[in-house]
This record gives sequence, C-alpha cells and structure tokens, in this order.
Amino acid sequence: MWVLMIVGFSLWKPDLFPTMDTVRAILNLNALSGLAALAVLVPMASGAIDASIGGNISLTSVCCAWLFQNTGFSMWEVVAITLGIGATIGLVNVFVVVVLKIPSIIGTLAVWLICDALSVAVAGSQSSLSPIQLSGTFGNYFAQNSWQNLTIPVLFLVILGVVMGTLLTQTASGRYTYAVGLNPDVARNTGVRVKLIQSSALVIGGILGAFAGMVLTAQYASAAPASGGAYLLPAFAAVFLGATQFRLKRFTAWGTILAVFMLATGKYGLALAGAATWIPNVFEGFALIIAIGISQQVFSKTSGVRGSRRRPAPGAPLGTESPAGVSVT
Repeated sequence: MWVLMIVGFSLWKPDLFPTMDTVRAILNLNALSGLAALAVLVPMASGAIDASIGGNISLTSVCCAWLFQNTGFSMWEVVAITLGIGATIGLVNVFVVVVLKIPSIIGTLAVWLICDALSVAVAGSQSSLSPIQLSGTFGNYFAQNSWQNLTIPVLFLVILGVVMGTLLTQTASGRYTYAVGLNPDVARNTGVRVKLIQSSALVIGGILGAFAGMVLTAQYASAAPASGGAYLLPAFAAVFLGATQFRLKRFTAWGTILAVFMLATGKYGLALAGAATWIPNVFEGFALIIAIGISQQVFSKTSGVRGSRRRPAPGAPLGTESPAGVSVT
C-alpha cells in the first residue's frame, strides 16, 4: 500500500514528490507522531487501551515549559520531573484500569480530559507558555539538532523503536506482555502476573507520552494547553495498522513506525497536490477505520487458535503453551 502510494504521488506530482526534500520533510514532521504511537503501543500490547496519551502530551508539555519559566531548576532536573509527571499519569491509569477495573478505553479517556483541564490550569489559562530557555540548550538537545537535515526526534524514534522492538520480542517480559494482551485468563493460569504486566505497560506508556510532550515543547519552543489531542487518532491508527505488518495480530514497534510514515506519506502527498485543507483529515479518518477493520479481520480469523486448547506432547511439561499458542515460559 505504501509503495503504491509513493508511485501514485510521484506520477501525480513528479516535480515535487519524488525528492529527498520530501523524504526529509515526512520524517521530520512526523517523528513526534511516531513517539506518541510508541507510547500507545506498549499498553495496547498488554491488552489495555491508553487513550490518555493526548492529555499526557498536553500536560507534560505545559509542565515542562512552566518549570523552565517559574523555577531555577537545571535542564536535566526539568526533564526528570517531567518524566516523573508522565509516570504519575501512568500510575493514575493503573489505579483506574487495574485497581478499579474500569474498561480501559473509558477510564483513560477520563484521565485525558482531566490532564487537558490541568494543562489549562498550569498555564494560568494563557494560550501558550514560551520561556526563553526553551529555545536554548533544551531546544537543541530535544528537537533542533540535526544530521543530514534529519532532526534529532527522528533519531529518538529509531532508538526507541529498536529498544521496544527488542524488549517485546526478545525478552521474557515482552512475551508475557503479548500473552496478557492475547488472553489474560490463560496467561494468569500459566503463572503470569497479569496485573503487574498491565501496570508496568501503563506506566511505561505514561513515561513515553511525557517524553513526546517534552519533544513537542522543544520543537515549537512553546507549550499550548490541550495541544496533545491532535496526536491521539494518528497514534491509534498507526498502532492498529502496524498490527497487520511483520507479525499478524501483534502490535509491533516496527510495524507501528512503518504505519506512521505510511499515513504521513498520504497526508503530505495530498498537501503537495494542492488538496483542500480538510481532505488530509478525511484521509486520516478513513485510514483509522480501515486500520481497525483490517486488524479486526486478522484477529477474528485467528480467534479459533485462541479458543482451542492444545494438548501437550507426551512428557512435555505442563503450562509451556497457552491456548493462544503463545509460549509464556
């Protein structure tokens, strides 16, 4: 689909689209969306939907700017506090989803609304905060530095993609996370600590969301309340579409990153083609519907595997294979 999209826009706008400038623009403009998608990915892999990502980005972005403006903290102290705020948001999600057992989509949407409201309160109802410190060392470290005209958020995205991809696929904790996401009851019966896995995933998602909030603040050298909502739907579209790549029915880091830039290619190509300003948003909305539809079809076709209990081979230790077909030992 991505290749067809590139070929189509190259034929449509041969003087504008098939250039290195286009490649750099797509990467630079959408690295932040990729970071937001990775923040959503980890909870999704554990079976929890973290819809608070928009509010997380809004609140941590404003808190980061407020700390620079109103305290004498050093840059790294501000970074640590901001990431701590993200971890706190993750813990609130844990209380709502794991402890109170509220459906994650509903509970985390409520947390999003609360975080958005708090971002307005922290900003003192101002439209934005723009302390001068944001355009100095902090801005260079987290957004402005570049290599070959690729900004540092692209590097952040690649590093986090490698780390998360490795942790999810090459470690026991990652396999437990997938097992919990596919079938928490089976995972629990085989000895996996389901609540701990989901709690850890939500906290990690909160920290990654805070990191995305800091990058947003550094990128624009300012912070606007309720500015994170724009990243919610693209993040979910990328995660769901990424679940159809590489390893079917699994939310993967590289599948998510691939989907981010595929969707970005469509929006950027439409913009270069002179499409009306509302058309890229329609494209993104349809992409979200298609992504979830494809994912649902993939999941439904493989649901029979989840529902069948495999008998262990004679002499094989019990509990080595879950009914979902996922090794958890």
